[in-house]
Amino acid sequence: MLVYRKYLLLICLISSFTAQVLAASESKLFYRGDYDNDKVSAKNGAIVNKQYHNHINQSGADAQKLIKVRDGVYTISGYSLGNYTFIEGKTGLIAFDSGNNMGMGRDALEIIREVSDKAIKNIIYSHSHYTTGAKAYADDAKSQGVAKVNVYAHPDLDQNLRDINLTLAPMQIRRASIQLGFYLPDNGKDAYYGPGEPTFDKPEDQASGHLNVNRPVSHGQEVVIDGLKAVFYHTVSDTRDSIAVHFPELDLVLHNAAATPLAFPLYTLRGEQYRNPKDMLEGLDIIRNIKPTYLIGAHGLPFDNKQKAYDFVTTHRDLYSFVYNQSIRALNKGMTPDEMVNNIKIPEHLDQNSQVFPAYVSNEYGFRGQYRGLVGWFDEDTADLHPPVPAELANVMIEGFGGADNMISAAQKAYTEKKYNLTAKLLSYVLDGIPDNNKAKLLKAKALRAMAQATRTGIQTRSFLLTHALHLEGKLDWTKPAKHSIVPPPTIEGLLRMPVGTLVTLLESKIDPIKSADLIQTIGLNFTDADKSWAIHVRQGVAEVSEHKPSNLAATLNISREAWIAIALKQLSFKQALEQGKATIEGDAAVIFTVLAAFG
Repeated sequence: MLVYRKYLLLICLISSFTAQVLAASESKLFYRGDYDNDKVSAKNGAIVNKQYHNHINQSGADAQKLIKVRDGVYTISGYSLGNYTFIEGKTGLIAFDSGNNMGMGRDALEIIREVSDKAIKNIIYSHSHYTTGAKAYADDAKSQGVAKVNVYAHPDLDQNLRDINLTLAPMQIRRASIQLGFYLPDNGKDAYYGPGEPTFDKPEDQASGHLNVNRPVSHGQEVVIDGLKAVFYHTVSDTRDSIAVHFPELDLVLHNAAATPLAFPLYTLRGEQYRNPKDMLEGLDIIRNIKPTYLIGAHGLPFDNKQKAYDFVTTHRDLYSFVYNQSIRALNKGMTPDEMVNNIKIPEHLDQNSQVFPAYVSNEYGFRGQYRGLVGWFDEDTADLHPPVPAELANVMIEGFGGADNMISAAQKAYTEKKYNLTAKLLSYVLDGIPDNNKAKLLKAKALRAMAQATRTGIQTRSFLLTHALHLEGKLDWTKPAKHSIVPPPTIEGLLRMPVGTLVTLLESKIDPIKSADLIQTIGLNFTDADKSWAIHVRQGVAEVSEHKPSNLAATLNISREAWIAIALKQLSFKQALEQGKATIEGDAAVIFTVLAAFG
């Protein structure tokens, strides 16, 4: 065991040394002190990188504007993360996006009423974000006598929205809350600074107003919307259900392609599926081929100049093409993610271009994202095929330094030398081995804060670093829900609008492998108000939901959809549903209780 530990320590130290040598080859690194003299205080007291501060001010991301792009076309920019665009049709307004909840939809309506009192008869979703203020539009239209609002979007949008909200939603909501600074204070050096979302206290404003798509559009489909010809194209950006819409008579393109007022995230720290730049480039090329005079994205200020719009999209194309193709080249040379990050340099004309400023995510994350997306996690270091648990490795590292105090002293020396990333990593080892070491927590928080204040990536990187620092200092708990959420809370009414069985199939990812380790059982589930039934099979840690039901079921649960959803939302217990007559059991009730207890 002693020999094994010595070899393990040697491998780790060599790997760490190699990474530091490679990192030293970079010209300016915020995590090595190179931007320490380039900090300013924002208006709310937040200490941020000066270039990031200037970018936010120049992009107008913190200032609400109602912009007349051309006759009959208006955009609300700066009110929230996404834009709200309105086009005057022959009889009403065509809306492009609606915000993240009913409150945002109502506010956007109030703003557009400054220039038009027409009803919104048609809504276009740019992608599966910013759809949940739509009902506010429809309610207003109904008050003006419009019986039905048309909702145009990618045909996969509703399904994608359901899949995300019902599978990885808890993780993504928490990380999105970190990203948007919802854990951070409103004022002071640790305050969030950057584009943000309005927040609301009233439940009716926080609620989802998503309207299901009733006019799905195919790629290249031409539609006449309220007297205006519109050609729809499928694009890929932060979602795979994005679209671009060309209005030829207006020389206008509305889009959610990968062209935003900053470098588009090829990877996002909140965690999502692989974003393939090849798919993104196709969407950008659609816009370049059309070459419109007027270009309005889901984010950022609009363009009203053909050449400037074309150059803007081309600049974005060049950056993502560079990252993708150089990643391919590096992979074929056998580079690891660390080697890619520390050897591939973004060309100066792109790295310093304000149109692709890395305000949202660092380009380093893009290279790491390409590696994992293209070939997976294995980087050919076979020591990582079966690594020791973090605590074991940490204890060997601490022992190798001669104790935790010596390791913390080494971290302090690194901090003094402005090697903030090395400081944080050394202290991660200390905390993996001794989680309650307060001295290590405070010094690590200090290093994270130093990096946060200096990074040009003021949105995601700064927010994650600062939130973690405050967590280490005991000033917040980033494992718990934030004070606000970007996603409206689920409701019984909203979930009832989803396809029957949506919350049933979700059971497959809810099974507790420990509680069900010795359980082999199948029960029936019948929705009394939907004429739909399933079998729920549990086989020692694995759950399967199927429409095929064995003839010899030990028990069947009969329950209304509303009661099933209320139980899922923890607004009702299974016992209460039975007592209130909202559920009944056929057969052995103990079997039903045993099976349902295995899910958590």
